[in-house]
Amino acid sequence: MRKHLFFVLPLLFLCLNIVQAQETDSSLLSRGLQFFSEEKYESAITEFSKIIKNDPANKEAHYYLGLTFLRTEKYSEAVARLKKVLELDPKFSGARRNLGVAYLNLESHDLAIQQFNKSIDQDPQDASAYFYLGRVFQQKKWYRESLIHFQTVLSLDPDMEQIGLYQIGLAYLELGQKEDAKLALTLALEKDPESSIAGEIKSLLDEVGGKTSKSKKDWWVSASLGWQYDDNVSVVKQDLVTNQADIAAIFEFSTGYKFYSTSDLELRLGYYFYQNAWEDVSELNYQSNTFSLGGAHNERNWDVGFDYYYNYSFLDTKEFIAYHSIAPRVGFSLHPQLYTNISPAFLTSNFFEDSPRDAINLSIGFDQYLFFMENKAYGFLSYRYSDEDTEGSEFDYAGNLISAGVNFPGPYKIQFQLSYLYNLLEYKSNTASIEKKRRDEKQTARLLISKQFLEILNFSLDYQYNINNSNIVSVDTKQNLLILKLALFY
Repeated sequence: MRKHLFFVLPLLFLCLNIVQAQETDSSLLSRGLQFFSEEKYESAITEFSKIIKNDPANKEAHYYLGLTFLRTEKYSEAVARLKKVLELDPKFSGARRNLGVAYLNLESHDLAIQQFNKSIDQDPQDASAYFYLGRVFQQKKWYRESLIHFQTVLSLDPDMEQIGLYQIGLAYLELGQKEDAKLALTLALEKDPESSIAGEIKSLLDEVGGKTSKSKKDWWVSASLGWQYDDNVSVVKQDLVTNQADIAAIFEFSTGYKFYSTSDLELRLGYYFYQNAWEDVSELNYQSNTFSLGGAHNERNWDVGFDYYYNYSFLDTKEFIAYHSIAPRVGFSLHPQLYTNISPAFLTSNFFEDSPRDAINLSIGFDQYLFFMENKAYGFLSYRYSDEDTEGSEFDYAGNLISAGVNFPGPYKIQFQLSYLYNLLEYKSNTASIEKKRRDEKQTARLLISKQFLEILNFSLDYQYNINNSNIVSVDTKQNLLILKLALFY
């Protein structure tokens, strides 16, 4: 019996010592983190160092000791500890980014870039790594290269938008692009006029002649005057084709109000008015009134929205059509240069003098955007499937709409957009006039050129070439449409 106790008791004491050491390390770590949060850094260093003395392979203790050295500007000591963490665990969260921060402060730029790139490879959604990589490029005076990283920060983390816009403003100032700097700094100040860096932003805005007292508006208003040329005036909703050319004046007005707006949720009311006046075919003058109610919620990499529209329109001063539309949507970004939007919709329409066309339309759409040229340009590809059920069965159809295009900046801050649209409508029942099912293929090629002046004026040129290939001869048409418009908005 004594012989057994001789072997068992030392083992029991050894196990108790291991448990006690684990409990001690845990309590030391908790106390160290408490001291760190209270900015008692010397006490935090003492606690973390005790853990490492007991357990040299404790990666958490090495990591938090490295963070404490970073906070106390002991950058060489921080490098040693964070490198040790990565020896113990190459994928330890945050270690590479903070090692890069230490190298950044030591002005070891190449080593910092190496660590930030590895950190981004490990976690492509880490906005802080992109931010500090941009800061390295600024230290190296690579201001243009830094912009893409700060713009990525904006797309990844809404909480870092102000500091990201501030750094973008600094970069544009160094590049001598004062107008771009003014815009970025103005947006930064609007994010939080009371923040710790708001004073610096205001000072820089004063240097470039920006406005520092601008407040965020909860309302908007715009109006535009335009001129339209159409070589084949048509009313698509009634299959009315005149084969006649004409010119028209156009007037548009819109306004809205955000009656609830927080960082999490935005609710708004809106109104849009449109009126055209043809010179010769005045019986086709069209007036549209659209009321809207919408809401949106934004998170880090996704957003959702919900919109309701009610439209009441007139043709030649007579009641033409009214419709209700409900359109929820969800958007998300799986990569800083990609944005995806999915949007189902429900629409009911009522034709006042053509009841067989009264309809219920269900549709779902998919939009994909790809941003490039430092997010100043984008390409898009969209698809929407729709199913329309009408009072008159010959107007029932299934539709497939595909569109693609590109939007990019040109010289003198002119914006260009080129797009192509293909819409296939396949009707479900025979059309009496042709005694078979109708089939329409509609194609549109479009060029839109716009130029903004004085922050409140915009001029645009919109050209469209439309082709409708149909097995109904009366609507088998081609059309050239040109619209020139001057818009004022505030």
